[in-house]
Amino acid sequence: MSLAAAAMIAVGASSGMAAELDKSLHDMLPDDIKTSGEVKVGTEPQAPPYDYYANDNTTIIGLEQDLIAEMSARLGIKFTVLPSQFASIIPGIQAGRFDIGMSAMGDFVERQKIVDIIDYTLEGTSIVVLEGNPHNIAKLKDACGLRAGAVQGSIPLELLDKQKTLCPADKPLEVMQFPSNDQIKIALRSGRVDLSMDTTGVAAFSFANQPASDKKLALVEGVKYAAGYQGIMVGKKDTHLRDAIVATLQKMIDDGSYARIFDKYKLGENMIKTITVNDGARFADYLKLDE
Repeated sequence: MSLAAAAMIAVGASSGMAAELDKSLHDMLPDDIKTSGEVKVGTEPQAPPYDYYANDNTTIIGLEQDLIAEMSARLGIKFTVLPSQFASIIPGIQAGRFDIGMSAMGDFVERQKIVDIIDYTLEGTSIVVLEGNPHNIAKLKDACGLRAGAVQGSIPLELLDKQKTLCPADKPLEVMQFPSNDQIKIALRSGRVDLSMDTTGVAAFSFANQPASDKKLALVEGVKYAAGYQGIMVGKKDTHLRDAIVATLQKMIDDGSYARIFDKYKLGENMIKTITVNDGARFADYLKLDE
């Protein structure tokens, strides 16, 4: 199903969740959200295990969708998930098309200038190659002389563009931009690009569940870049919505429901104990490349 044709997917308290309405959390919501009873969420469903399509190619599932369902029940409002290209999510928040963005998105100082970011997990970025690593890529500096693919507006694109400036003139790095990770995987398997980069947890989950008919992709082990928070994007003016989500997630951490969701997707190592906002500066060297 194409992103443009994808139907809105609503997640609400009717989805059979054990959590109950928490009036104190509901009361924190801004009046316009209380009136509409809806939070619009921009998501690119191409990042398993965070957000991806179920076998029906219509229902979006994943860790972030489970978090959304739990928050929906506690806040007593519907979260309507709107499938979108990754690069359009933050502009969509600015334009009012989305109230929040949840799509395995990193908390980086540049993004904090545009939106507020609710930090709820830790992640990193790894190099992706064909199984067997035919170009013997051990670190990002080994990409010089090769062709790399990255999603438009992503941190992997920033990393690859930075590496591009460090490559010698006789071994240039060609960086190609794609709308989604799915298109990059096709390019890797066809030989159009030699490597890409992806969120470590997303890639590890995806590669453990590759169809037998596909050329296999793999992570380059032993090296990780752009380690830091992933978060929920919220408009700078939507402080009441931001604070309601922060309080809801913190209660989920405190009562163990947050941990149960992370354990379900084998991402226990990515959990944090305290929800923060715009705390990505502690990972200020996230664009650091090889020594």
